[in-house]
Amino acid sequence: MRRFVAKDGVLWDAVVGHESWGTFVVLFTPAAGGDARKVVLAEESALAAETELGEKTDEDLRAMLEQSNPW
Repeated sequence: MRRFVAKDGVLWDAVVGHESWGTFVVLFTPAAGGDARKVVLAEESALAAETELGEKTDEDLRAMLEQSNPW
């Protein structure tokens, strides 16, 4: 799990999720509660998805959040 502050100052958590059809996503949830969002990853294994998330900078996560869709 990664925790970061979005450009608007809201604290978010980012975790790797697994869709039912096998796709890995990053799930974004506001720490104070609210609607979750997601971004699809190109990775094909849980380890690769976790590694990708771990290598992201906070700026990368903010950019992904801006491109995310409702979950």
